[in-house]
Amino acid sequence: MIYECPSGHVCFSKGELNNCAMRGCIKQTIALSPTDINWFYKINNEGLCINRDNLHMIIDDPNMPKNVKKQIEKIFPNLSKE
Repeated sequence: MIYECPSGHVCFSKGELNNCAMRGCIKQTIALSPTDINWFYKINNEGLCINRDNLHMIIDDPNMPKNVKKQIEKIFPNLSKE
């Protein structure tokens, strides 16, 4: 699932996430999407977090699989490509 906290941390998590998983942040999260992007679990088995402002880096990364980019663009349609 995909969650976000008020600090703008977007968390990709296999399980339910009530509090942000970003190191040093314990704010409550809201669920953005029930979608699981399994590729992220190759980096960390439980999931990972990224600043919302850095999500464009996933789209811009030439090594990122196209299916991952499409899933991110579907969930975050206003994500600008820089």
